[in-house]
Amino acid sequence: MKSSMISPLALAVGALATPSAKVDTSLEKRNPTGSFSLYAWGVAARGLKFFYSDGLAYAGDSSLWPYGSVTTDVTFEITDTELVTTATTDGVTLDSDTLFYIRPTADEILPVGFTGNGIDTLSDAVTDGFLFYGSYLMWEEESGELADSFRLKATNVSDVYQVYWDTSSLDEDGYYYPTVKDTAPSD
Repeated sequence: MKSSMISPLALAVGALATPSAKVDTSLEKRNPTGSFSLYAWGVAARGLKFFYSDGLAYAGDSSLWPYGSVTTDVTFEITDTELVTTATTDGVTLDSDTLFYIRPTADEILPVGFTGNGIDTLSDAVTDGFLFYGSYLMWEEESGELADSFRLKATNVSDVYQVYWDTSSLDEDGYYYPTVKDTAPSD
C-alpha cells in the first residue's frame, strides 16, 4: 500500500456498514496521556524507536548512531495537536518548546524533524494536526482526511533509518512503509 489516507467519516461508515461485525474500539480517536515514545513498526523484527539527531528524526538504536553533534532518545507529550519533544539521554537537553514536525509538501518525500535547538525550521514544516487512532499516529489534513504517510530509509548504519513524510504519488526505491505507533516492543 503506497499511502494510507483514512477519513473519520469512512471509519464511521465502515463500522455502520457491517452492523453484525464487532467494532474495533482500539481504533477510537484518542490521545495518550503523559509522555510516550514513538515506534516504527513493520520494517524490522521489532518496533524501531524514534530519536533525535541534529534536528532530524531517526528510528532505531540511538547509541549506534555515530553522527550528529546532539543525538538523544526522546519522549513526546501531545498538547492540543502538537507533539512536544523531550530529550531522555543523560546530559542532553532540548529547548522546552521543541516540537516534532512533518513536511507535507505536494509530490515530495521530505525528512521529518524537530523545531528549535538552534536549527532553522524549514518554512514547509507543520507541527500541529497530530492525533492518535488507537495507538496509531496520524496527521489530520485541513480537509479532515487522516494520513500516516511516514517512510523510513536505511542509513549507512545497520538498523538505523531516517524518517520521512511522503506526499508523492511516486514509488521511489529505497523507502520502507512503516506504521508509527506509541506501542513499545515487548521484550
